[in-house]
Amino acid sequence: MSCGSSSPAAFALVDVNSFYCSCEAVFDPRLRGKPVVVLSNNDGCIVARSAEAKAVGLRMGEPWHLVRAKAEAAGVIAYSSNYALYADMSHRAMTILAAMAPVIEVYSIDECFMGIEGVPEPSACR
Repeated sequence: MSCGSSSPAAFALVDVNSFYCSCEAVFDPRLRGKPVVVLSNNDGCIVARSAEAKAVGLRMGEPWHLVRAKAEAAGVIAYSSNYALYADMSHRAMTILAAMAPVIEVYSIDECFMGIEGVPEPSACR
């Protein structure tokens, strides 16, 4: 609740799904619907997985050298991390979200809290 108010403040948590993988798919639409992983610095461990890569059974933090053969046999596409790209895409997303709500609080590279009190309900929800 906000101070002096009898009703709770309205907010939304925005979390971009499989953010690093989603960023890669923006520039290569052929990746959509495919199992994709993004690897840490020096391609050591899996740091992001698309839903399709999760379905293959790949886990966050798994060392790539231990699962590479299994992943490649399942058609998984692996990318080295590109943190400059992800920071730029995060800034773009947060800028768009900030234009939609009176207040946002960025929580991480792919998450923010949006104050939505007073924001009109989308016409599709009415």
